[in-house]
Amino acid sequence: MSELARRLNQCKKPVGDQGKLVVEDMNESHYKLTGWGLDKVNILEDSTVLDIGCGGGRTVNRLVSLANKGKVCGIDYSSDCVRWASDYNKELIEEGRVFIKEASVEKLPFEDNKFDFVTAVETIYFWPHIEENIKEVKRVLKKGGKFIIINEIYDDVKFKERNEEFIKNSDMKIYSKDELKDFLKAAGYLNIQMEVKEQNNWICYVGEK
Repeated sequence: MSELARRLNQCKKPVGDQGKLVVEDMNESHYKLTGWGLDKVNILEDSTVLDIGCGGGRTVNRLVSLANKGKVCGIDYSSDCVRWASDYNKELIEEGRVFIKEASVEKLPFEDNKFDFVTAVETIYFWPHIEENIKEVKRVLKKGGKFIIINEIYDDVKFKERNEEFIKNSDMKIYSKDELKDFLKAAGYLNIQMEVKEQNNWICYVGEK
């Protein structure tokens, strides 16, 4: 297995010592991307927010700074990530402002109509059944709630060589701009917005329930 393949596999489900290094790197490298995406929505101070694929927990921590009178939940299907994200947010968990759970987007362990916002930062590529998973996210959103997808990669000719190398070395799926928008439409999301930062190959979608 190549070094790139090993790293991409850890991006999908970080585990062990190597996964810890990858998660710590993602906490840093995704910070600007995440901020760019979160600027597209207005998270109110009393919002209830879910971060799917919370990794090392920095995005959860950032969401608490926005929803400072609300609650933020992070989930990840890596038990190691749950532990690392919990360590990163230890004080906030003790205060009852943050909850970290081991769970998959395949079946979210929450009742219907629970969250004002759901975020997915750099995780969509690895969702196993993307159309059904997007519907599952909609289930746990409140009416008028928003789903924010933030990716640093989309299918674009300017990044074709790099993206094809990623695909060759992993089972990640890199979507075109229209593909994810069409999935959101098919799932019944409203007022879908899409923005790109072409020079970085970044893309953000916001869909409303």
